[in-house]
Amino acid sequence: MTDNLLLLYGLVFVAALLGVDTFLRFLASSTRRKKDVSNRLEALKQSSKSGEAHLDLLRSRGLANRKGELDISNTVSSFMGQTGLVISLPRMIVYLGAFIFAGFVVGGLLVGVAGITQIIFAVLFGFGLGFLILYVRRSRRIKAFTNQLPDALDVMVRSLNAGHPLNSSIALVAREMPDPLGSEFGILNDQMTFGAELEIAMINMYQRVGAPEINMVTVSVSVQRGTGGNLAEILTNLSTMIRDRIMLKRKILAISAEGRITAWIMLLFPFGLYYMIKFLVPTYFDPLWETGYGPYVVFGCLTGIFLGMIVIRRLVNFDY
Repeated sequence: MTDNLLLLYGLVFVAALLGVDTFLRFLASSTRRKKDVSNRLEALKQSSKSGEAHLDLLRSRGLANRKGELDISNTVSSFMGQTGLVISLPRMIVYLGAFIFAGFVVGGLLVGVAGITQIIFAVLFGFGLGFLILYVRRSRRIKAFTNQLPDALDVMVRSLNAGHPLNSSIALVAREMPDPLGSEFGILNDQMTFGAELEIAMINMYQRVGAPEINMVTVSVSVQRGTGGNLAEILTNLSTMIRDRIMLKRKILAISAEGRITAWIMLLFPFGLYYMIKFLVPTYFDPLWETGYGPYVVFGCLTGIFLGMIVIRRLVNFDY
């Protein structure tokens, strides 16, 4: 028994060491990639094929094939593209394997499952953790893009008022604004330069980013191009409206903070209580596992917690 524990602890230590090393490599790679994207336009000046810069950016995020055609119909590739992560398939498999191994360790040491149940738990834990990381990354990128959008519209308005055409205004935003908005507007400008209609290029940008505010800009510009009017004034009003939406969202987050804290307490309290009892009375739950009903009870409890989280989430989230 002692040898098995030593072996298990050794595997956990090695896995943790590899995980930290992989995480540090990932951070370094992400930093380098952000710098490369920020210097996209300088790379265009040095390249005889200016279209290759934005195509390489799309391919690296899984949004274009080798021929340069957009491939955003696939839900998985679209979701991955909206995260902004640049990750190869082998590295993705390595991360997924590490998450599954972590789930295997958690299932054996903390949850107390074994055999086929432990394997199922490890697979679900690995895929769930991977999806959670991607979802959080995607949400943060959309939030950053949305927060930058009003300032980008203001830059476009000033450029239009100075007498520049719309294409030049978009190119100015791509040069002046930081990522993620700067690189996305750069791709938008490149697609328009190579003959794409403005509406189609903006729809593609919405599919790459996922921010609903882009639809507002697309509709506003499309209506103005079809019916006429002062585009600068339209974009000014749109910028004000998007800022008001951001302020409203933050007010909603402040008002619903109590409910969200309650949800986290309800989520973490059962696990804290379980380990507190197990620490004080280590043999308290042994009859439950010896009867063989332990995994089913754990599954039922986790299902109840999950359903409760869904209900509370629907109570504290509002459409606006």
